Amino acid sequence: MDKALNTIIIATATVIAWVLFIIGIRKLKVKKYRKYGLFMSTILIVLGLSGCDIISDKITSENNNSIQNTEYLPDRIQKLNKQIEWTNFVTFWQKLDFIKPNEGKDEFDLFGEYYSAITTEDRENFLNKLAVLIESLKNMEMDEILITDIEIDLLENICQTRIEYMSSGFTSLLMRMMPPTTITDKENSIMDLERKIDTLIELRTDGKINEAEYQDALGIIKEDIKMYSITDTISTNYIYYYSSNLYSASANRTSEDHINEFEDHYATYLLNKVDANSNTYYPEDLDKKYLETKKTIEEIKVALPNLNELVEDLTRYD
Repeated sequence: MDKALNTIIIATATVIAWVLFIIGIRKLKVKKYRKYGLFMSTILIVLGLSGCDIISDKITSENNNSIQNTEYLPDRIQKLNKQIEWTNFVTFWQKLDFIKPNEGKDEFDLFGEYYSAITTEDRENFLNKLAVLIESLKNMEMDEILITDIEIDLLENICQTRIEYMSSGFTSLLMRMMPPTTITDKENSIMDLERKIDTLIELRTDGKINEAEYQDALGIIKEDIKMYSITDTISTNYIYYYSSNLYSASANRTSEDHINEFEDHYATYLLNKVDANSNTYYPEDLDKKYLETKKTIEEIKVALPNLNELVEDLTRYD
């Protein structure tokens, strides 16, 4: 539309200038023509240059847009993509992405739809390869910090759980006691992650999703990663079993809900601690566990925005 408008303006300016110029030739005396012809010529030149300036601005704008489109990645990600250690990890992550669910399994299967999607031998090979890649990331030579230890640890934990899920599935529902929500929601977040990655790859491959929709889909995947990171931290660093809202629907629970329940549990412990009649059992080192868990949660919350940049790069599939 802008290009057509510029063309019309230039053509109109040229025609008007020539009409004025011809009128000047026919109706003015030669002596006057020299005077007014200079004026007419000036009009022609000015209008012509104005049109050229419009085109020049348009071309400059298009060039600038082109530059922005080719340099849309954050500076850190551009630098990381020049590091062989990172590109090797991206390749590994995407290899996991392209593993399909086990045929005959679905999302309602007791162990999950990815149960036995890879063999035990594949599982060991993946875990060994992951260990090598993580070690190389931690020892990567950098002039500046491009990826932090906590980001590397989070990516490692996610990959390990994905591999375990694809091999042996999740078995928490086979336990003698009802598993805590931190465990079930952690498992559900990985199952959702795999399912959404498969859908995203399919839509991307078939050209059924544009960039804006792709970014929206990535937002959902990032939420799964956040849920996994928080629930894994609480279930690993705090205590395995603790009071939580078992009656809230799993689909409605968020990572913030888990953080609030974690804080509520510790607050209840502090009240019972001063109550001589309380016989509720708590681990002796609960204070230490609470502080360590809270510290890790805060570190994760700070790291997540930067981790999301890494996730976008890992799921680009270009």
